[in-house]
Amino acid sequence: MDPITFGTVLIGSAGGSLLVVTALEKMNITINEGMIKLVLETVKFGGILWFINHISKIFF
Repeated sequence: MDPITFGTVLIGSAGGSLLVVTALEKMNITINEGMIKLVLETVKFGGILWFINHISKIFF
């Protein structure tokens, strides 16, 4: 997967998850915001590591 497609998928999935969380909050369902932040940050960190790995293949 190229970096542009990866970024598009990542932004779409993060935005979609936030829409789902908003819909659940409007239905008075309690959401653990700390866990959501943890998952989003973990995915972002994984994406950065993947991107660095992809870029390192170009130069080495």
